[in-house]
Amino acid sequence: MRSRKRWMGAALVTLAAAGLLAFGVRVVRAAPGWLAQVPLFDVSTVRVEGTDLVDDREILARAAIPDTANVWHDATSWEAAVAAHHMVRRARIRTRWPSTLVVKVEEREPVAFVATPVLELVDAEGRLLPLDPTMVILDLPVVRLDEAGSSGEVPSPGRLQDLIQAVVRLGENPHFHGRLSELREEPDGTVTALWGSSPGLEVLMRLPIDPGLVDEGLDVLTQALAGDSIATPSYLDLRWADQVVVGYGSD
Repeated sequence: MRSRKRWMGAALVTLAAAGLLAFGVRVVRAAPGWLAQVPLFDVSTVRVEGTDLVDDREILARAAIPDTANVWHDATSWEAAVAAHHMVRRARIRTRWPSTLVVKVEEREPVAFVATPVLELVDAEGRLLPLDPTMVILDLPVVRLDEAGSSGEVPSPGRLQDLIQAVVRLGENPHFHGRLSELREEPDGTVTALWGSSPGLEVLMRLPIDPGLVDEGLDVLTQALAGDSIATPSYLDLRWADQVVVGYGSD
């Protein structure tokens, strides 16, 4: 008899707990609805964080958060509107209680100029960015597509992807990337980097770029420059996995 009572007692406790849980779930689900009617949570301030190249006013205009907004309102549509901006990679809207919304933006960062033939900025995904190069100070390399493989139209992200990824991988060596002025696509699918001051050293490479081979090539170049030769190297050939060639003149 005692065991049956204990069993019934445990069952009642379980049912009561389940009921409370269900009630709690309903309250939580309903909370945004009635809390959105509380004036304390009406949005009084909207701030933008994470912008450097985009004017905050553009972001606010994109979000178009109405004056009647409440921090409990669904922000999905506002986030999507901001994320659709050509300079925005991601956008999230967070709440600072009780009445402030913060639009957190991750911008698309330019990694190179691309000659189309005019110079335009491009991000790591190969997307052309709507920035006026004359209005921003950026020390970035110029990417040039092989004219024989170009239609003369604005290149698509897919067309640019390999070259842009090459620039990104070269960025793993700050010493090399810091003096990289141009990366040119060749008809045979290889690339030529212009490194250093004009006219610069030509560095011949295959895709995908091997940062380790670039490091090795710079070591060999340093040794060559430290030698007794009075000639100045004109090119560095890194197209071969088992050797680095330092060239002089047009050899």
